[in-house]
Amino acid sequence: MKKTRVILLLVITAMLSLSAGAFAASNLTEIKAYLNSGIKFRLDGKPWRPLDDQGKDVLPITYNGTTYLPLRVVANAFDIPITWDGSTQTVGMRESSNLTLYSKEVKVDNWSEKFYDVIDKKQLVFGNHQYDGAYAFTAENAGLGWYEGSPNLKFNFGTKYNTLHLILYSPSSMKIRILNGSNQQLTEEISLEADKVTELDVNLQSSQYAVVSAYDAANQAEKPLLYVLKDSYVTTAATPASQ
Repeated sequence: MKKTRVILLLVITAMLSLSAGAFAASNLTEIKAYLNSGIKFRLDGKPWRPLDDQGKDVLPITYNGTTYLPLRVVANAFDIPITWDGSTQTVGMRESSNLTLYSKEVKVDNWSEKFYDVIDKKQLVFGNHQYDGAYAFTAENAGLGWYEGSPNLKFNFGTKYNTLHLILYSPSSMKIRILNGSNQQLTEEISLEADKVTELDVNLQSSQYAVVSAYDAANQAEKPLLYVLKDSYVTTAATPASQ
């Protein structure tokens, strides 16, 4: 009996949702294949079920003795980021779309008592790690809490992004929150520990702007600085390709 080969990263046509016009394109070839419910899978030695983004089972396809799975199913299993560019009909794998705060594309505005664009590396050793740049601004005293126009940094990324990965350092315990350009709150109030680097992901919900606002939870007489490390970045998720 011919041994069935399992190919994992394959069949792009099975994962793409194309218009009726695209299906008529000359680069597509019609084939006769079968959904195969008899094949089982193991991943890292453990039973594994191919699932789509909604958690539904995905059956492999058998064609000419070869078993195929949708690319996105396998990419998700191995944590391989993929993108789909419909204009060029191109699938990208492990292509970074991150934009860091070092980029000149990112415009920064602030409303605070003091604001610094920190490039002196001697001031940027936090948590035994050397950073190369940061934006720093003074937080408000805790007694005032949140109010319209609380001390903040406003970032304009130039285009819409889905996720903001923030890397923050505060010498004092602080409370922060993240808003979009329309002053809509994207996060609940977040507590930062004193003298600690904190990393967090914020769902920008397809926003071009992010506002980081802060107040000093310790309510010190001298307002402390909140450092937004420039290693922070935004990333955009491509429009999901169908299974």
